[in-house]
Amino acid sequence: MNKTILLVDDHAVVRQGLKSLLGQWGYRVVAEASSGESAILLWQEHQPSLVLMDLDMPGLGGLEALQRILARSKDAKVLIYSMHDDNIYAMRAIQAGAKGYVVKTDDVNILLEAVDKIMKGGKFIEQKLAQHLAIDLINEANKPLEKLSPREFEVFRQLASGNSLTIISDSLNISYKTVANIQTQIRQKLNVHTTANLVHLAIQFGVTQSKI
Repeated sequence: MNKTILLVDDHAVVRQGLKSLLGQWGYRVVAEASSGESAILLWQEHQPSLVLMDLDMPGLGGLEALQRILARSKDAKVLIYSMHDDNIYAMRAIQAGAKGYVVKTDDVNILLEAVDKIMKGGKFIEQKLAQHLAIDLINEANKPLEKLSPREFEVFRQLASGNSLTIISDSLNISYKTVANIQTQIRQKLNVHTTANLVHLAIQFGVTQSKI
């Protein structure tokens, strides 16, 4: 079985640690990326068995990069490895086509289990997170955000993080006008009228954290 991995994380120390661990487990890291844009290019170049990718990175985020990789090959295996233990991020990642989701605070053995299972063709979500996701689906806890398309959710996330429309248009490689139109659609769908309301909603559902 081919055991090649592409590491995607904007923190070099994280990539270094993961590369060392994965090497001990018998996997070979063929390339490292610090952004979503470079992840897509390196995936095309190396065609790794698995992409181990963070969500929050400068420029193109992990969710958008995930979708663009899958648009090039629906069989690509992507495991999200994120600091976010909020259900909405895991749900969005799985809905976008990720084969698994592991939180960085989990034990390294959970990461190993996820990598092994996905390499063999399976899917993986840590048990506690999976239970929370199931409860959310039953209770429709994140229903307002379910109205957003994947592209709208990414713009929503970046707006809530304080990024300007210009920065968002550059990171997603779409026009300023398109981003402005998406922002209008988001506000209409979520029934929010100001950026402050939008940020409050993002904090409420764990998409971003309060800076206070």
